[in-house]
Order: sequence, then structure tokens, then C-alpha cells
Amino acid sequence: MRLLALGVDHRSAPATVREALAFGDDRLGAGLHALRDAFPGNEFVVLSTCNRVEVYAAGPAGDIPGVDALTAFLADFHGLNPETIAGHLVGYHDEAVVGHLFRVAASLESLVLGEGQILGQVREAYRAAVDRQGAGPVFHTVFQNALRVGKLVREKTGMDQGKLSVASVAVDLAREVFDTFADKTVLVIGAGKMGDLTLQHLKNLSPGRILIVNRNPERAQAAAEKWRGEPVPFDRLNQALIEADLVISTTAAAEPVVNYDQYVRVQRARRNRLALILDIAIPRDFDPRIGDLDQVTLYHVDDLRAQAEQNLSRRRKGVDPALLIIERETAACYAAVRQQQDAGALLRQLGDRADQIRRRELDHLFQNLPQLSDADREAIAHMAARLQNQFLHHPRAAVRSAAAEAAAAPEAPHPILSAVRHLFGLADPPAPSSLKKIT
Repeated sequence: MRLLALGVDHRSAPATVREALAFGDDRLGAGLHALRDAFPGNEFVVLSTCNRVEVYAAGPAGDIPGVDALTAFLADFHGLNPETIAGHLVGYHDEAVVGHLFRVAASLESLVLGEGQILGQVREAYRAAVDRQGAGPVFHTVFQNALRVGKLVREKTGMDQGKLSVASVAVDLAREVFDTFADKTVLVIGAGKMGDLTLQHLKNLSPGRILIVNRNPERAQAAAEKWRGEPVPFDRLNQALIEADLVISTTAAAEPVVNYDQYVRVQRARRNRLALILDIAIPRDFDPRIGDLDQVTLYHVDDLRAQAEQNLSRRRKGVDPALLIIERETAACYAAVRQQQDAGALLRQLGDRADQIRRRELDHLFQNLPQLSDADREAIAHMAARLQNQFLHHPRAAVRSAAAEAAAAPEAPHPILSAVRHLFGLADPPAPSSLKKIT
């Protein structure tokens, strides 16, 4: 049994190549079926995200596609020149496939370290392969363990703690200031890319009201419809500031949108209610002196960026512990896969040996008793098959149980498997293949 993973990610290929190789929802099923048709007898899982496109394959040593064959398949399926993608593809063999997948599931290979979306994407890729009969016993073991290890790394290392984007840090900060948002009014100034990202994060807070102000009323209206907010004309900004408990400002204006004297009047009209202002605009939208007013807390983009850097630093500290977990779990998982494959091969050998002996003895008996009728021969053959199955029942059960235990050491065969081979005079399994990364 061999394993192969081949594909591209955000480090090995530009976005244009990743997009050209992507298996969208409408093509994933066709891709899995095409892989099975092109390389029958193998297992396949396709993981396709905006930052990663990878094909995972498992099959008998003589049947599994090689790097060149899989490269040619990808090029043909997507209508590309193989030479344009070959230099971007990165591959892994055997145990290295398991380790790579575990690192992917734990988000160590992600563009954003510790991001949580990839674990769900691995789950969906595996589920799609199962639904289309692409995954078999090998990938059931490997991918189920990958999902478990990805979750384990997060629980043990805190790899996913603390947001890394300025917009998400801003929303996290708001959570620390306010206990609930059901009765709060949130004002977002600006409806550009940063404003849209902020509104996306704000959705999880479920605020009572979302007001959206933009100099372009059409953009404010479009953002309001998308995020279920209320568009506010720019000339009514002061009234919106009076109503808002949380203000997030994201414009790209050359001059401050709100000056000190202006907000003094706003806060007086608010009767000095607590106000949290998160100014993530560059240049700043709010005069820094506004933060000195009573009951006003003002954070600028540099404050939030510093928090994001601290969060990233904490995540980086979790990398080494995560790698130790993955190294241990990779060895254990690959050992389990080898045990399963060895057990399957042993069961086939055991059955073949028993069939050979049974047929030989039946042939010898029937030659010595030519007077037996066809009905007698069929009854005797049926009895011999039943005796064979009953005699092998416990050895087979012991082999399956031993495979399920999965030996702790990758190189050491389970003692029960070795004992059965020895007792029945069966050949030893082939030695483990060399493990390496292909580039």
C-alpha cells in the first residue's frame, strides 16, 4: 500500500495557478469520478480551497498513480499545459502524506496561522469522497485521525486563540467592553473593503441595530441590504454618533471625519453614555483627543494592530508543541494503516492457503471414491467449506482485533499477526517503503 499527496498551496503557486486547478462544488464530484475511472482500485480525496488544491491517493504499490501520471491527469481534467503546473506542484509519499495532512488540518500550513476554517474544509473534502465512494479503509483511518488531531492541536496549544486581523480584533475588543449587544446600536463609518469585513465580523454579535454611513449613498444602501443594517446619509453622521454605543470607522478619508469639538457636542447630547470608538482607518478618522473625554474609549488602528501581533506571537508559541503532537500522532496513524494493510494481506493469505488445502484434499478424496454421486460430492464439499470457516473463525477474529489495536511502534508488527504467520507458515509482509517529500 502506498500513499501520495500532490497539489499546490499559497506558497508554491500564485492565485492564477490555484484558481486554474481548483475543483469547485460543481466539478468536485466529476473530478473524483474521473480519478476513479483513470486509476481504478485506488482511493482518492480532493481538498480544494482558495489557498490550496491537493489530491490525496492511496492504493496498491503497483497501481497507485505516480507524480507524473497525476500531474498529467490534473492538466487534462482542467485543460492546462502540464508544463505550466508541474513546477508548482508539491508532493508527499507514504508517512509524509499523513504528517502533511495532519499539519494542514491543524492549520499549521494555512496562510493565517491557526485559522479555524480549514478543519471544516478537510471534513467536507473527506465527506465528499465518502459520498462518491472515493474513500476506502485507508482514508477512513487517515482522514478521521486528521480531524481528531486538528481538534486536539487546538485544544492543547491554543493555536486558534486571539484574532489576527484588525477588523476581527476590533470586534473582539467590543465583546470585552459590552456584556450584550442585543440592546446596542453599532455605527460603521465607511462601506469599502474594510467596512465590509468589519460588518462580516459584527454579524456574530447580533447587535440590536447596525447603522451604516458612507459618502456614497448607493454603497451605504448596498452594504445595509447585505448585512441587514440601516443606511444613514452622511450629513446625518452626528445624529448617528449620538445613537451609537459602538462606532467602527473604516474610511480612507484624507482628513479626520470627526473632530474634537464636534464629538464634544455629540457626547453631551448622548448624556455621557459609555461610547467605544474603534478607529481602524488610515489616516485616522477621529481626532485622538476624543479618547480623553469622559466615558469615551478610543482605539486607533495601531492599538489594534499591536493586539493582533500579540495574538500572532501567542499562536507562534504553540507551533512547536503542535508539531510534537503531530509527529506522535502521525507515527501512530501510519502504524495503524500498516497494521490494517498487513492484517488484510494476512487474512487473504490465510484464506488462500486454506482454500488450496481444502481443494487439494477434496480432489484427492473424489479421485479415490469415484462412485460418489454429484449430490454426495456437493454435500462433502459444502461440509469441508464449513469446517474450514469454523476452524479459521478465531484466528481471523484475533487478526482483526490485533489490527484494530494498531501497534505503537511504526516498524514493529503486532505479535498476534507474527504468530499467525508463523503458525500457518505464511510469508512475511514486505518491508516498509522509504518515506520522503517530493518537490
